[in-house]
Amino acid sequence: MNIRNVYMYCTGFVNISVEGFFTERFINSCFSNAIFLWDLKRENSTYLKVKISVKDFKKIKKIARITKCKVKIENKKGLPILMHKYRKRKIFLIAILVIAIFIFALSRFIWNIEIIGGNNIKEDEIRSLLSENGIEIGKRKGDFNLEKAINKIRMAREDISWIGIDIKGTNLIVKINEADKSPEIIDVNQVCNIIADKEGEISKLIVKQGTARVTVGDKVKIGDLLVEGVMEGKYTGNREVAAMADIEVKKRAEKEEKQKLVQDIEVKTGNEEKKIEIKFHKFKINFNKRVSNFEKYDTIITAKKLKFFSNYYLPIEVSKITNLETKQEHKKYTVSELTDKIKLELEQKLCEELGLENLDEKHENFEVEVQGEEVYVKLIYDMCEKIGTKEIL
Repeated sequence: MNIRNVYMYCTGFVNISVEGFFTERFINSCFSNAIFLWDLKRENSTYLKVKISVKDFKKIKKIARITKCKVKIENKKGLPILMHKYRKRKIFLIAILVIAIFIFALSRFIWNIEIIGGNNIKEDEIRSLLSENGIEIGKRKGDFNLEKAINKIRMAREDISWIGIDIKGTNLIVKINEADKSPEIIDVNQVCNIIADKEGEISKLIVKQGTARVTVGDKVKIGDLLVEGVMEGKYTGNREVAAMADIEVKKRAEKEEKQKLVQDIEVKTGNEEKKIEIKFHKFKINFNKRVSNFEKYDTIITAKKLKFFSNYYLPIEVSKITNLETKQEHKKYTVSELTDKIKLELEQKLCEELGLENLDEKHENFEVEVQGEEVYVKLIYDMCEKIGTKEIL
């Protein structure tokens, strides 16, 4: 809801229907007499619905008579109408007034920080940088120097090309554009060698400039000379150059695991407990502090901040805590089932270690062995990796 709608709600408005053959003339006459209409919805050529302020409603009677349109009040909305309706309930009116003042006071502070963009930058790091510059939840809007904070954050992080900070309601929105990695600047006149910065077996070697001191299939250690910054010429003799080459090594990663064919597994019983926790800024209120009736259970927490409209957050967070009861059951796997299970687990663990989304099946190999009531699986993953760093001479 925008400022105009908030203002109209505070001053009161009327939902009316207008019926007649000259509805267009009715609308034009209203605008000519500075009568504001909004949220106009035309049902057909002779019937429409529109909103109008309480003070302007009294002015349209003459216009309706001249344009031969029939005006009907559908309903009345707004704070004045609400107060008139409950004028005899003073406590209720006082409570509404107190709540309105309370919400107005809270609207002067920031109660939510929304971060957009920066997929490769951890959100906690951005929040930490904001905090270092005095931008935190619960701080007054007037205490922020947004331009100064933007400049400091950009100076502190080379991986941020642009950052924008905007305040809407009680929501502080941070938009981030990540910087692209700067390409390596090669000085062709800077004499250098290329040495190994990783261990492995050379799988690819393309020398663009210099003299190779290793061949494909050689095993190298960190610090070994790969390409020397020397060019041998039949007539010019040896001359020093900046070594350049594309070099890759085979890298092998291994992961193994052994599991029993009969296992105790956790299964959900279908029973659940629900609890509610309310957090007011930094204070928590737990409405159900008793210990869970379940011996074993999984917990799911769903938290939601209260807000009015899209960007007017309140310092109130409601958490729904659900405990799902679990129990242990014996399960007997077949060799095939257990092998597939272990393979999947090993792939997931290796992906996490290597920072990959998934493994290339062409480069993975499994060793499977049944040892009595156990299944042993070993994952072997071969991949290529670029190596080589410059050694200035």
